[in-house]
Amino acid sequence: MHLSALKLWNFRKYCEGPNGEPGLVVNFHEGVNVLIGENDSGKTAIVDAIRYALKTQSGEFIQFDDKDFYQDVNGNRKEEFKIECVFDGLNEQDSGLFWEWLSWNDDKTRYLLKVWLYAKRKDNVIMPSFTAGIEGQADRMDSEARELLKVVYFKPLRDALTDMTHGYKSRLAQILGAHELFKTQKDAEGNSTKHKLETDYENLKREIENYFKDGGNGSIITGDINKFLKKHFLLNGDPRNAQIKLTGGELTDILRLLDLIMEGNKSGLGTLNLLCIAAEMLLFNNQKKGLKLAIVEELEAHLHPQYQLRLIDYISSQQNNEQFILSTHSITLASKIRLENLIILKDKEAYPMSADYTMMNPADYKFLERFLDATKANLFFAKGLIMVEGDAENLLIPAIAELMDRHLHKHGVSIVNVGSTAYKRYVSIFKRKDEKTFDIPIAVISDLDVKALEYYDDNSKDRKIPKYWLKDTVLTELKAITEEVDYEAMANVYRSLTAFEKEVWSNKTENFVPIGETIGRLKAVLTDDKKTKLDEAILSTIREDRIKRLKSEINKGKTKIYLPKDWTLEYEIAGSGLYRLLVTATRAAKIETDNPDLEMTDETLLELWSKVKEDYPDGHVPTREDIYRIFAPLNEGVVSKAITAQYLAGMISGELPPVKGNDEMKGKVKGIIEIDDRMKYLKEAIEHVTA
Repeated sequence: MHLSALKLWNFRKYCEGPNGEPGLVVNFHEGVNVLIGENDSGKTAIVDAIRYALKTQSGEFIQFDDKDFYQDVNGNRKEEFKIECVFDGLNEQDSGLFWEWLSWNDDKTRYLLKVWLYAKRKDNVIMPSFTAGIEGQADRMDSEARELLKVVYFKPLRDALTDMTHGYKSRLAQILGAHELFKTQKDAEGNSTKHKLETDYENLKREIENYFKDGGNGSIITGDINKFLKKHFLLNGDPRNAQIKLTGGELTDILRLLDLIMEGNKSGLGTLNLLCIAAEMLLFNNQKKGLKLAIVEELEAHLHPQYQLRLIDYISSQQNNEQFILSTHSITLASKIRLENLIILKDKEAYPMSADYTMMNPADYKFLERFLDATKANLFFAKGLIMVEGDAENLLIPAIAELMDRHLHKHGVSIVNVGSTAYKRYVSIFKRKDEKTFDIPIAVISDLDVKALEYYDDNSKDRKIPKYWLKDTVLTELKAITEEVDYEAMANVYRSLTAFEKEVWSNKTENFVPIGETIGRLKAVLTDDKKTKLDEAILSTIREDRIKRLKSEINKGKTKIYLPKDWTLEYEIAGSGLYRLLVTATRAAKIETDNPDLEMTDETLLELWSKVKEDYPDGHVPTREDIYRIFAPLNEGVVSKAITAQYLAGMISGELPPVKGNDEMKGKVKGIIEIDDRMKYLKEAIEHVTA
């Protein structure tokens, strides 16, 4: 059996719905469930609700508090809260143990177990009650059955030093006491027999006590104590003598004397925490009946990343009808845990990421689990997202946002660099079957990837007419040959049949069979009558079609795509009022590439800027040919886009010349960003996520 659903009414931040529905429903599945979200997203409330309703095997004292009751915006607290736990997947043993309290699922195909914790406030007293069964006919559950629902709980700030060392409240003693080795044993007549440890302890106790009695080496100590007592405190004739005794002797007492330590030097918090987890897992794994649920709050607590990863690997490998509910702030863990195991908490909602709830297909899960690294996992914790295709956007957009007085970090906005058009897969994370919508703004900034006419007319790289334009009529012919190519994602214009073949290979589906004959048939469709002389009107049509298609694919709710007028980010900047800064940054990047040991100084940048102003004087408006010529080195890979973006970002932010220390120029740059038509899509994207 496993906890399949948790429902909350008026508990903590989750109020009751207008029609009496729960303020929060969290759906869990068997195996591993990981709660992730920013601070105050509700992770602790969910964990505490489960603890309150089911209790923990450590027997911790749970103190209800006024703050457990929902408080509205006017400061009024509710007088009642309710927690419901639903259990599914009951086997025959589970059904037998909880027979009196079972109910049915909606289509009456399997048993469910439902339990409720109610709490009321009256006269500053909180009165909890626990029931189970069929709603409206629920009854109290006896203590033996409740014992079988207790969970193993790891606190967020685990005090492993206390838990694993001796003492009256030793958690280690509790864990060991629950092990089969320490269960009460019976003899042939059915009488309880002493455990070997108890017998050994009695012998040891006797030896120690004899050490301090008459004739023992320690008798001098008790003798001196008794002389002092008789001389100074006891009344004349008092026959009593002091003795040294070793107290206790029952198995529980013995177990409370034990420590769990790691061999070697004194252990730190991380090692002690691992010992604590290992001991708890011992108890968890040996549990024979009832609910097997372990809750680990802040899995990363006191553990360095390598230990975190090993622990999550271990937990993920458990398949013995065990269930884990984990919470984490760790981006490292969020990126390594299987996507379908995640439950994202945001804006008082819980979003399970398994295939039952999302619109992602198996290929999306496979891709994202491979490429969702720690940097990209930021998207689970952000209040807003900007998805970009490359390093240049990743560097430039924060600088532009800062100049717009919309600092991304102040708005909780993360930039996710997906490295390609894979943003379609990342966006799919937020598309749901359960009709829930992530209430966060997402801006996808993409290249339009419709090359300028100058590119096709540039014969310096052996780009010669004819060019191939994939018209709608041609698309129909190609689809008739094979459906295993995503033609909608393909570019419309090709320099050659080789370029077309390359595009086919890059946009083939997983089912595509690489048969040379098929490729040949596809290429044969592009006959001489399909060759065309490109002009701006054709490219304009292609751009419009691509914009329309991309917006229809991406735009939904608060998720929007923002596209340049013509081609790429760098191309747009080359045509904007920032073009001279881009030229300066490009030349600086070329120098750095050619001379990696050369230090780029402010003086060198100012010299480059002066030369750029000679080539492009004040008042010059770049022509189409200028724009292409400025962009060509970046497009051809002659100059690094990333290094160029670093210099340009430094200039825009005022950290590098010629903008550094020049308030007038900084104002001009800001004005260009605000009004230049080619920068409009970036400005709107930033405004969308920071509104």
